[in-house]
Amino acid sequence: MGLLKGKSSNDGGSQICEGVELSGDFNFSKRVYIGGVVKGKIRADALLEIGPTGRIEAEAEVRRISIQGEFQGTIRASERVEIHKEGKVQGEIFSPCIIIESGAFFEGQCNMGEIEKPTSDSARNDTYKSDFLKLS
Repeated sequence: MGLLKGKSSNDGGSQICEGVELSGDFNFSKRVYIGGVVKGKIRADALLEIGPTGRIEAEAEVRRISIQGEFQGTIRASERVEIHKEGKVQGEIFSPCIIIESGAFFEGQCNMGEIEKPTSDSARNDTYKSDFLKLS
């Protein structure tokens, strides 16, 4: 158990294994596999994989994310989000490509347009009010 460098000899990624719980801000430039628990903020210019035993509570800005475990929070993926049949996601997803397999659990909002940077709650509420008025 623990943080291991490299899942295979040529991928250059890291693993956070089952039984490990981490909190804080994390930045990755290579693929990361999560089998434990991570809470906080995640930035990765690579693939973030959540294995079947993995659980994340975070704001995540990644290139790609593959979910077989659990994710709660906000996902901003510049390429794609994959929720596999074992996966559970609660929160918001911002990505141009979202794949949800049959049997997967998703509760929240999907946004497939341009990925927005986080805004304050008041600015976000004003945007929703403005959009609502246009549709009325």
